Amino acid sequence: MSAAALPSLPAPLPELKTEPVFLGHGKKADLFWTNEDFPNLCTYMLNDNPDNFFLMPFVDKKTGRAKYVKAFEASAVKRIRWAWDTINGTAKSPASVGFYATNANGKSRWGAIDFDAHDGDKLRARDLAFKAFAALFHYPELFLVLGTSGSDGWHLFVFTADYHPVSKWSLLLRNVAAVVGAPVQQGLLEIFPDDNVRGIGYGIRAPGTWNPKSDSFDLIVYERFSKLREHPCFMLGSAKESNASLSALGEPPSKKQAGSPSSKKNTYYRNWLRDFAITAPRSRRDQLCKLIGTTFYQASRNEVLEVAKLQYANASPAPTTPLDGHLADFEELWAGMERNWLAELSAQERKHFDLLTTGAEGDAFRIIRNWSCKDTTKSDFKIVAEELAWRILLSIRGAGKLRRRFCSLGILRKTAEYVPHKMACRYQWIANNEPKRKQAALVSPQWNGDPGDVRQSRKRAA
Repeated sequence: MSAAALPSLPAPLPELKTEPVFLGHGKKADLFWTNEDFPNLCTYMLNDNPDNFFLMPFVDKKTGRAKYVKAFEASAVKRIRWAWDTINGTAKSPASVGFYATNANGKSRWGAIDFDAHDGDKLRARDLAFKAFAALFHYPELFLVLGTSGSDGWHLFVFTADYHPVSKWSLLLRNVAAVVGAPVQQGLLEIFPDDNVRGIGYGIRAPGTWNPKSDSFDLIVYERFSKLREHPCFMLGSAKESNASLSALGEPPSKKQAGSPSSKKNTYYRNWLRDFAITAPRSRRDQLCKLIGTTFYQASRNEVLEVAKLQYANASPAPTTPLDGHLADFEELWAGMERNWLAELSAQERKHFDLLTTGAEGDAFRIIRNWSCKDTTKSDFKIVAEELAWRILLSIRGAGKLRRRFCSLGILRKTAEYVPHKMACRYQWIANNEPKRKQAALVSPQWNGDPGDVRQSRKRAA
């Protein structure tokens, strides 16, 4: 199964072997997430919809009954903060917040299943929730949050790094329902999104929020959303739909997507994670060594470090070495590569390198030098600002400034200007060149006609 494709689950369901992952009872969300984590989760669930496109659960003051309405004038940002203050006990009055698993383009980056116990059968709801969790738990591209629904029911949230059509989400969740042996039916098992429902469908409260029906909080039993924040797509901002890679879903990406910096970066990340995956016992360090050996010349140290973390997280079987040991090996191997690379530099290159003042400049020096060596048949090479930017974690504007700085330092020389839609700027690597010495050349004396006045002039050699 590809890294971005939604899984088509097999039936029948294997025996539930993952239940030991649930240690004790559920806990309130503020024991799992910080003041930043919860707003990040809610913003992610907003699906890039407008600030007033969300669900407002509340208690009607006149009737005393719980109501769920779509917001029209309220702000999601303010409501999210109010909901969090309610969770951690600092709000003057309770509030909750929910979201819709769709956007204007009919896509979402999350789905959910609501296991109800309206008939009082709470053991059935729990059993179905655990079975659904077990069915999805081993897919590393799915980031799960499992918890109670503030009553006797359960909620299972499924997050992905990229956007997917509502129809694919609905198919996935219906497959889960089939695997656990329960029909999609109101009051029993409901899915979000459901492509059988017209319009935007129903919304669902965010994990851990206050339930106005029972005046209680959803409790979190398991969460992996925090791991999604370490995903390359999330770190790059490709959570934005305009940058989401859809090619793995069988949909042809637009020209803009195909050439966008984030789509290129995502492709590199996926290829590195695939090519250097840890898939056998005692292969962790060897695969880490290969990863560093390849990426050292292609990306910044911090970028490669994030890939190494994902490499470890996705390892199967899980390494016996703890993550701290994996990261210690990373530091050792990276330092070794850096020593060898510095030894390869000429005396002039080393002088230029030692004058650089930031880590981004050092990363750029290493990457651009590697580009200059790729095609020895040409005297110059292109440097695309967008591509340099994501490799060294700078803005495009910052990457453009860095190219100009390298020219002023005598590291690069521009040989061709940018031609829109045709050609990127081209440069020569001149950091190897010996500086030209400026010498004064004595020229013949010049006479102005006065026998007593002989002037000498000096002209500087070019």
